[in-house]
Amino acid sequence: MNVKVLKKTSDELHLEFEGESHTLLNLLRTELLEDDRVLLATYDAKFPMMTNPIFRLKTKDVDPVVLLNEVANSIVGMCQEFGASFNAAVE
Repeated sequence: MNVKVLKKTSDELHLEFEGESHTLLNLLRTELLEDDRVLLATYDAKFPMMTNPIFRLKTKDVDPVVLLNEVANSIVGMCQEFGASFNAAVE
């Protein structure tokens, strides 16, 4: 996956995701919107097979890069927790 920064300010981040679909971007959006510091978290993927989705994040009182990293790490933690629970359940 390639990510290109289109816009970066102290409270806004626009990213282009090459080769990504709704799966990852919807998960990021959903988790970000749970945070009170997020004013906007959305993405546009009109023609997923022809264009690269653009993800937009607007925050208050936090650098959007820092917040996106926090959320990404939280998602990794959830996946690890699921993996451990699943493995324990099937053993």
